[in-house]
Amino acid sequence: MRKSWAEYKREARKRERVRQLALERALNASVFKEAFSEYCRENKRTGFGAHFLILGSKWWDFGQDDGIEPLDPSEIDEDDQAAAFNSLGKAELVLSLLEDVVATLAHDISDFKRSEIEARIEEVKKSGLTGPNSKAALDELELLKKMRHNLNKRVRRTLPSTRAAG
Repeated sequence: MRKSWAEYKREARKRERVRQLALERALNASVFKEAFSEYCRENKRTGFGAHFLILGSKWWDFGQDDGIEPLDPSEIDEDDQAAAFNSLGKAELVLSLLEDVVATLAHDISDFKRSEIEARIEEVKKSGLTGPNSKAALDELELLKKMRHNLNKRVRRTLPSTRAAG
């Protein structure tokens, strides 16, 4: 049976995603030379430890109709504690906290990659853009600038709505 245009297009998009992923992995070794752990240590990235102090024990268990049990009650404000008295409130609070964790981690990774790309751009500029390797240096500079531009883009991920208020 013949493939439809949509099937060809889906396969082409999948091949492009795989190609982009392979390119990203190859760049990880050549562009991102400093370890992410060093970057976090040097820049005093706090991460998201406070979020997990709020989540506490059994935050993933919604089978019982109990509320949130934070490890450190001083980390959670009274309104959130009052709203998370049952399994639905706990699930909504967990969702909110995990969204914050994802945003924090994405911001940290983006800042790290941006700083590494900037360092590689400076290295290319210092090495000089003239001479026998000038074409390769210009190509590398263009690739690095494109990567920097892609990091400045915002990405939207769609989630199902959890707000039922009219």
